[in-house]
Amino acid sequence: MNNRVLSIAWRLVAAVVLAVAAGLTYVLLVRTESGQEVDQRILETFDPSFTRASGEVPLPLEVPVPVLFTLALVLAVVIGLLRRAYRRTAAAVGLMVVVAGVAQLLKTALERPNLAERIHSTSNSFPSGHVTVAAMSVFALLLVLPRVGRFVVAPLGLAWIVAVGVSTLTVGWHRPSDCLGGFFLAAAGYALASACVVERRAPRLPADVTTVVLAAPPTAPGQPGRQRFSVPG
Repeated sequence: MNNRVLSIAWRLVAAVVLAVAAGLTYVLLVRTESGQEVDQRILETFDPSFTRASGEVPLPLEVPVPVLFTLALVLAVVIGLLRRAYRRTAAAVGLMVVVAGVAQLLKTALERPNLAERIHSTSNSFPSGHVTVAAMSVFALLLVLPRVGRFVVAPLGLAWIVAVGVSTLTVGWHRPSDCLGGFFLAAAGYALASACVVERRAPRLPADVTTVVLAAPPTAPGQPGRQRFSVPG
């Protein structure tokens, strides 16, 4: 089994694991009484009364979700086309469109039952659209950026995702389970999309072969002065 097949395989496994993690987050923290209690206790540590008390919204939430989605999609397409990375551009667009569609479908189809008595009944918000769009925007950029750019964007993007998640908890727009579900969903989509763009690597010479260059003056007009041989090292 070559390196490309192994790389694709572990990305597909990661996609499945992350999708399962999103499902377990919903089942354990939303569909069970003890899970809802834990979810609520974590939420209360962020004091979700920020907007009620001040009327302000944290900076990461000032950009509406549709605007952030559109800007990230356009930026990913422009970068991908400028680099002539057409397959990666298509993967980035597919990632954003599919994940956004799945997230919206889940928000509509899944229920959040009121199992814990002390928790007020709320409409379902799983997964968080804010966190989902923030995460998949970062992942889409990672797909189309060159290797050096990825090392810069990855940590900054992770910090941005965390900031968006914490902000939604602070203002009480979402619960921790919603944020986790949104991140796992976007990450699963990224793992699947990255599996589609794994490239073949150029074959390398065996480790026991050494290339030797012999330099010699030409013996006749038009005769090459260098000859290259590959001999066992």
